[in-house]
Amino acid sequence: MGAVYLARHEQTGQKVALKVLPPDMAEDHEFLERFRREMRAMVRLRHPNVVAAYDVGEVDGFHYIAMEFVDGEDLEDGFRHFPNKRYPAAEIIKIARSIAHALAAASELGIVHRDIKPANILKDENGHYKLTDLGLAARVLDDERVTQTGLAVGTPYYISPEQAQGYENVDVRADIYSLGATLYHLATGQLPFPDENAVVVMTRHVQEELRPPSELIPDLPKPICRLIVKMMAKRPADRHKDAKELLADIEGIAKGEVPHLKRARATKAGTSLNPSMPPAVVPPPPAVPAAARRPESRTAGELGAASGATPSGRKRKPQLASWKWYAFWAGLTVSAILVGFAVRALMH
Repeated sequence: MGAVYLARHEQTGQKVALKVLPPDMAEDHEFLERFRREMRAMVRLRHPNVVAAYDVGEVDGFHYIAMEFVDGEDLEDGFRHFPNKRYPAAEIIKIARSIAHALAAASELGIVHRDIKPANILKDENGHYKLTDLGLAARVLDDERVTQTGLAVGTPYYISPEQAQGYENVDVRADIYSLGATLYHLATGQLPFPDENAVVVMTRHVQEELRPPSELIPDLPKPICRLIVKMMAKRPADRHKDAKELLADIEGIAKGEVPHLKRARATKAGTSLNPSMPPAVVPPPPAVPAAARRPESRTAGELGAASGATPSGRKRKPQLASWKWYAFWAGLTVSAILVGFAVRALMH
């Protein structure tokens, strides 16, 4: 979305990260709107775990953001420091707590980041973690939508199922899922749903059951494993409802507690992941005549009817026509004939 330069403020001498949107990209309405949205989000969002914005503006067609310069590296680069390419458990908890605080601050302003990933989490020279790159961020209640319905927004490897399906009104639970996917990668050294094809990756996020991280790393602490699984539940309703609830679980883990894991529901394809969207209609299987089915595939009612059993299991008595009714109608018919002969005789 732009180039980032290390710059120095002329009056104060302070180092800043200067993010500039090139003029040719500014001609693209979508890029320009995303850049402006990042500018608005960063100026409003002030928190120790979020990279701060000092100044925004435009000069000679160049749109820029002057941001806090973080003299460190992102989590993607941080893998190289660990021989097994995995972050230690204590560091994972520290990262989870820091970014959960950032999400809580963003939620208070109605901001959803929508692109949580290792490359967007920076570690400064003091060991503090900060969330950056709000280029895809949007206010939950904004009427203007830069992205259209049905367009997946986010990084495929960490994208939430609802984002992968193109739902518009995602909330902080989408960020919680992406943070969970990030923690999965940090804890195991592997992506939750790896593939070279972005469409395949997004489809797996929506449909495929998550392999618990403990299966990859047996010595991974159980509380961390359960936390990640809960954060990456397919249905938003099965995750933490907000960042504060997530923080409560993280603080509990720090104290040695095991987070409560909601029972997963409705993870199969064809089931809506967004409560505001109606579930997909699955057509019923074509009807097959009972006579054409094998005995073992026929329903209990059909088997009962064939064997003469009632729903209660007792044998049904044969339904025979009563001989009394036949005698009544036969007698009536004979009587009518005799009366007819008698009337004819009297007339002659």
